[in-house]
Amino acid sequence: MKCIAYVSRAPISDRSIRLPTGLSDIIRISRNKNLKSQITGIISYREGQYLQVLEGHDLEVDKLMSKIASDPRHEDLWVFLDVRVAKRSFPNWGVSVFDFVDQGSFFNAFIENNSAVLNSFDEYQQKRIQPFIDIKKSDTVPENYYEGKNLRLLAWPDLNNESEPQMIMNLCVKLTKKPYPFSALVSSGEFGTHHQVTQIIKEFERLGLLSVTEAEPINEQTINEKKSNKFYGAIKKFLGMR
Repeated sequence: MKCIAYVSRAPISDRSIRLPTGLSDIIRISRNKNLKSQITGIISYREGQYLQVLEGHDLEVDKLMSKIASDPRHEDLWVFLDVRVAKRSFPNWGVSVFDFVDQGSFFNAFIENNSAVLNSFDEYQQKRIQPFIDIKKSDTVPENYYEGKNLRLLAWPDLNNESEPQMIMNLCVKLTKKPYPFSALVSSGEFGTHHQVTQIIKEFERLGLLSVTEAEPINEQTINEKKSNKFYGAIKKFLGMR
């Protein structure tokens, strides 16, 4: 299976501007044909450009890309990703219109999985893809980076800009009092899946709001001493020695 991603420009209209002419037809046809071809992915339009990601069997994806390359509704097509993949980043059948809200977690995972390619772009390529992916903000922190670490907020984010302010506020409360284990945030299930918690924490760190420290190792000797002292204290009390 392979994944191809590209950006292209919409043709210039009679008004000398780029408009997504025929976008509805592209979506309608894609949803019918791509389902039969077992191709998944996303398509988005911003600032006169299309971004599309296609995933599926090698032959089917290559055939579709050949058609797109010769389609007059696309100009200046740039394939910035053409790789073999073991699984799909966008599991829903058919190519969906991506609005950066309902599939945000899938898109973030796609960026993370291909961060090595994205971060190799030169300045022109970065500007070309900027409407869809901010390379300067793309996060290359591995998914398991925060495992075994303690987190503490240095300041709160602007809750007015959060889609779920109450949940973020609850998270901030936990991270404000004292360093809090990342693993405890995930295991509680209160703030979503491992990936969702990771994305929230990454954004906190990107904004400079977070302190990340290694979790202190448990001192077994101290724990045993406390248990022993408590045990012998109880014996002494029982024997009337305290």
